[in-house]
Amino acid sequence: MTGTRHRTALTDELGSGLLAELASLFEEAGGAPIGEMLERIGPGVHVMAEAGGRIVSHAMIVDRAAYVGHEADQAIDVGYVELVATRAALTGSGVDASVLSEVGRIIRDEYALGALSTAEPSPYEALGWQAWAGLTLARTADGELVRTSEADGLVMVLRTLRTPPHLDADGPIAIDWRPGALW
Repeated sequence: MTGTRHRTALTDELGSGLLAELASLFEEAGGAPIGEMLERIGPGVHVMAEAGGRIVSHAMIVDRAAYVGHEADQAIDVGYVELVATRAALTGSGVDASVLSEVGRIIRDEYALGALSTAEPSPYEALGWQAWAGLTLARTADGELVRTSEADGLVMVLRTLRTPPHLDADGPIAIDWRPGALW
């Protein structure tokens, strides 16, 4: 989209004006209130597209740990994608893909693996994300693995140069437990 610029910010760099703009975006997109979401998922890197003085698309990367394979005892540093939203009038215009491309670039530069959960995989597949075919689980603080069958078929990963070579997308994957939606 012509006239669009990208910007990134850490959560603690978001001022009240930017938070209000994000709240407007998420309200338009039918999402949960941004304040509640940020409280639940914690801090991260926000990737935003601006056009005409407004935030028109957003995605966030948060640090998480994932465990792959049947042993599930070695953590992989994951850039987990959250809070993806684009203004309705601009969905499919390319602005959403440009934000997701920037998210992918950051993940490839900073993490061993990218991960997300979505019911709409095609925008991510076009950018190199792969559906996780194996079982999904959550790992509690004491190391117990809990099945998250509701996430089966919804998790996608983005491999990077630091992705372990043994990563098998047909095997199980576990993510650290957190309040609310685990994936």
